Amino acid sequence: MDAGVFPQAELSPQVAAVIEAIETDIIRGIILPRTRLIEDHLMEDYNAKRHVVRAALTELQRLGVVVKPPHLGARIRRFDAQSLEDLYHFRAVLHRAAVEALLLPVEEHRLEPVRAAAQAHAQAAASGDLIAIHRTNMAFHRLFYGLCLNPYIAESIRLHDWLSFPARAYAIADRQALERACAEHAQMVQALVDADRPRLVELVLGHMRPAWQIYAEKYLSR
Repeated sequence: MDAGVFPQAELSPQVAAVIEAIETDIIRGIILPRTRLIEDHLMEDYNAKRHVVRAALTELQRLGVVVKPPHLGARIRRFDAQSLEDLYHFRAVLHRAAVEALLLPVEEHRLEPVRAAAQAHAQAAASGDLIAIHRTNMAFHRLFYGLCLNPYIAESIRLHDWLSFPARAYAIADRQALERACAEHAQMVQALVDADRPRLVELVLGHMRPAWQIYAEKYLSR
């Protein structure tokens, strides 16, 4: 597993596997916002021991994917209209700041991993493997924003990629949104090649909109 998947965490293969299974079920819509995550059910569903399930939930809580309100148990984070707007506003601030902190043009040896990550995501999209699509998308974003000269901005983006996962997840299985994401990744790479900062700002801000809209249509209109 990609060592950069979980920021600042070293997890056993068993714990990582349970996290991956929960992620996949969120993407598939099997686990919905505010779904209670009951240890006994997760142990049965994922054939895992209790300490493994607890460790997985603890890590997902650290990343902001799972919340544990008092007396209510663990559940997937759900956003209301205001919290969703606030989250995406802050993500937009971070992404714009990262582009402004890029040194353009990008040297080829730093650009090539980003180009390869975009291609890996496109290949995953063609395969239909949801967890591979999710992980290669995260890898592309980590490498793209890792070009930013301010490491604090880059790390904040990584952390907020996870915090926003419960909102972004439902776009991963949406064919139209996925095709747009692949196209925009390629355009972002080209804008790096062209050293076109205004175009990069336009792309990174627009890149977030489909997932926000899909979540709002599915869960804020109910």
